[in-house]
Amino acid sequence: MKQSYSVVVVDDHPIFRAGLKSVLSGIADIQVIGEASDGIEGLKLINQLKPDFSLLDIDMPNMDGAELALYIEANAISTKIIFITAHTDAVTFLRATEANNASFLFKESAINEIEHCIKQMILGKTYISPFCQKFITKFREKNQKQIKTIEQLKALTQTEQRILTLIAQQKTTKEIADTLFNSYKTIENHRSNICQKLGISGSNNLLLFCIENREIIERLSSI
Repeated sequence: MKQSYSVVVVDDHPIFRAGLKSVLSGIADIQVIGEASDGIEGLKLINQLKPDFSLLDIDMPNMDGAELALYIEANAISTKIIFITAHTDAVTFLRATEANNASFLFKESAINEIEHCIKQMILGKTYISPFCQKFITKFREKNQKQIKTIEQLKALTQTEQRILTLIAQQKTTKEIADTLFNSYKTIENHRSNICQKLGISGSNNLLLFCIENREIIERLSSI
């Protein structure tokens, strides 16, 4: 077993970051070797320092923690991910849960649980804070419909997601065709395919769906 473990802290709240660093500095065999205030800066540090653990706030400017973690995983960067989260939007949180073998701490309890979390991960386990687990359970119970919608939208092509965004902005088929430099018939075919994939009957119902889910659609189309 290693004698010491390195940590990089990535969080855009300086007071919380300082508190977390203070706690970590008091844990035997743990060394904070870097800190960052946003995802882009964090990615640079993690690439450069290759820490054993990366503590990532989920909600951050420039590149959020979920996006950063998935980039780390996709590029086989060797570091264990610990998400530190407060209440966040559905899309970002669900993307965070796609990261393999990540642990989750709730911000309100992170200071008290971080040592136990790291020790569990050293043993090859993941750790989900009891507070965070309650949040996840409550989140999933309340948002089953939204979760299903997100999964359906993620199965669409980028072009189809873009079209949904324009429909949510109440653009006509002709306006969408002009915006995307496509023919009217091509957009109509896309609309028909989208309705089939989403299980929606009728153009008016597609418009209502897009207006109701506009925030999710716009967020996914921007990823």
